Amino acid sequence: MIKKIGLYVLLLVAQNGAEAAVRNFALHIDNGSLTITGTGGTTLSVWGYGESAGLPTVPAPTLTVNEGDTVNVTVYNHRSAQHNFVIKNVTTDATAIAANNGSKTYSFTAPAAGSYVYSDTLNNNINREMGLYGAFLVRPADNSNTAWTGGPYYDHEKIWVVSEMDKPRWNDVASTGGAVATATYKPNYFMINGLGGFDSMMDNNTMIMGTLWQETLVRVVNAGQFSHSLHFHGNHFQVLSINGVRQPTPFEEWDTINIPPMATAEVLYTINQTGDYPMHVHTAQAEGANGVYLNGAATMIMMH
Repeated sequence: MIKKIGLYVLLLVAQNGAEAAVRNFALHIDNGSLTITGTGGTTLSVWGYGESAGLPTVPAPTLTVNEGDTVNVTVYNHRSAQHNFVIKNVTTDATAIAANNGSKTYSFTAPAAGSYVYSDTLNNNINREMGLYGAFLVRPADNSNTAWTGGPYYDHEKIWVVSEMDKPRWNDVASTGGAVATATYKPNYFMINGLGGFDSMMDNNTMIMGTLWQETLVRVVNAGQFSHSLHFHGNHFQVLSINGVRQPTPFEEWDTINIPPMATAEVLYTINQTGDYPMHVHTAQAEGANGVYLNGAATMIMMH
């Protein structure tokens, strides 16, 4: 029996006591721009995936499904160059999507609950650096507020897509059709969720906020080409999974976790004392926007 609800077609098939669904997504690849506001900020030329033609976003829209769902992602390429769509550790088809309105549908079954990264893997990392990346999240089959079925519970959830861009040597050159010298990569803009620190420290979708003893599941996706060490002030956290590998006994880190390029991690942060604290990437270069501190990869942890 098939029952249509909203944009999804739900297959009434029991799986682990829950109903598996068919999740349909559409992504459009276009030229665009990303503005980092404030001192040191600028507007970068980017390429991105978007939910509608002509409206790319950096990072790309977060695709969220439940474990066991059937997933169909149709990608439309409106640019004059070939692109693709690959979810690391989930899909393997890296075939190029034809330029000038070519399209391709990727169909697969949602894997184990966890956090994954998707991107364009073509063109010697240039396409990804230009903004073609996003998060793919898989929740438990019952859609509960747990990291996985029977796993740790959380009150709040945050998704941090961490990335960086080299404006003069990569974005400016690639956007005008030039040949990027990929051997030289010196990024001067660092972001969380496409925001510089002056914005991400005030962004409700990025900041950790809660009351005493509430727990936040932070899903970290490093879509960049640098390793990034995230430094949490105020409290320690538990590491639940790294690159989709669940820790048999979640272990407590001191206050910093290193995420290599194209890697993911899930950490559980418990607010156990009052006050407001920063969270920033523990590298001086990554804390700035073109060298201006603290307009780089940073946000806030706030008890309210």
